[in-house]
Amino acid sequence: MNSRSTISAFVVCSNEENQIERCLNSIRWCDEIVVVVDTNSSDRTEEIARSITDKVFVREWPGFVAQKAFGLSQCTKQWVLNLDADEEVSEELQTEILDLLTKD
Repeated sequence: MNSRSTISAFVVCSNEENQIERCLNSIRWCDEIVVVVDTNSSDRTEEIARSITDKVFVREWPGFVAQKAFGLSQCTKQWVLNLDADEEVSEELQTEILDLLTKD
């Protein structure tokens, strides 16, 4: 079995209950998933995220850059992948990333 570098993925979101599950399911292969939910989120985004990962942080919206920086700071693995809630990682991209991590 080949060892590989580890990878965290993080998503910053607000009111994304219609998209967050698809997004997070596409990164379940990552070693760590971090979700940062805006406190103004009024739908089931947080609940759905917690069903997939225990690393869910609910915090005020300090601005886009600061929220992304906070999400990044919560990641503990060697590499980090950042997605928006309306994005997903295809199987092809997953394979390519894992191949690169194995060669790292």
